Amino acid sequence: VFGLKLGLPKATKASTESPEKSSSKAESSARSGSKGGAGETRGGGKGALTVNEFVARTKRYRERGLEPTKPELIAYARYLGIDPITDGDLMWIADEALAAPLPSEWTEHHDSADRVFYYNVQTHASSWTHPLEQLHRDTYKAIVHFRSGDISKEDQIGEIDRLKRKCDEAERDSIKELQAWSEHTDEGGQRFFYNRDKQVSVWTDPRPARCHSL
Repeated sequence: VFGLKLGLPKATKASTESPEKSSSKAESSARSGSKGGAGETRGGGKGALTVNEFVARTKRYRERGLEPTKPELIAYARYLGIDPITDGDLMWIADEALAAPLPSEWTEHHDSADRVFYYNVQTHASSWTHPLEQLHRDTYKAIVHFRSGDISKEDQIGEIDRLKRKCDEAERDSIKELQAWSEHTDEGGQRFFYNRDKQVSVWTDPRPARCHSL
């Protein structure tokens, strides 16, 4: 569906297969700290552009100073459930979703067909969908519901106070967690991150995703 919105070819049958078939490869590369390299072209050329491929590609292009086109961003916003016409001022949510880093327990990989998927090293589950995608969907829904007019002024004031307390608490928890993480390098020169409170190590830097979610 996302590919069709961008005016790209229809997805092949392979593009709807479960990423679980690639879990063994992902687990092996995750243990070594690798993301599994893959070639890329600006115009695609390998069939329909799936959402996760678009997200991963956009991140790589932004490192080169390139931004997604307006039609691409609008298509992605609609995929997230955002109405770019009625809620044009909330397009920043789509932009934030595209910049979302991976949480510490997730790693990015490519399958044999060069499709991007995500692997959770703790649950050993694989997914085509970025793990923070739902966060941005929920953010949009919360804002739209709040300003829809279905809530009275008194309830809005109460809701704002509740959200403020929730944000303050989340900020305190985030600061405490971020201070517990430290960056290290193993004997092979691979970076890893250690949490002194939980006494766990991960390959993915957990700090950007924690800050982004906050």
